[in-house]
Amino acid sequence: MPATFERTFTIDSDLARRADRKMRRYGMSLADAMEWACMLIIEQRGLPDFATPIVLDFHVDGKLMRRRRGAALPIESCIEDGLYTVRIDKIGLDAFAATRAELAAEVQNQLSMLWKEYALADDSELTASAQQVKRNLLASFEEA
Repeated sequence: MPATFERTFTIDSDLARRADRKMRRYGMSLADAMEWACMLIIEQRGLPDFATPIVLDFHVDGKLMRRRRGAALPIESCIEDGLYTVRIDKIGLDAFAATRAELAAEVQNQLSMLWKEYALADDSELTASAQQVKRNLLASFEEA
């Protein structure tokens, strides 16, 4: 299932120190130094917990909903202030939690709520922006 991900990782002091050293010693750009430092830390520590995507399947009234194949749904994800966060502006989803498991459950709960409130609503009950959210949900998800 192809997806567009923007990954932002918390810059810890080790990463910042390594990147700064590369910039000074080798005249690297900030972007190149950060990329090098991230790759080194991933090699040493393994992939961060957030490197695997959140599954966007959810249940509504006993039905399993899945992301449509090829649906363009840009997802921003990061670990910020000790919280895992996911934002999908196109459908109005903004979730955060203390653990990855809690975040997955929160994303599923919000998707279910958004589907009930927007996708199943009559257009006459929705504002223009809410109708756009509805169209985005209907274009992005289908019954499994």
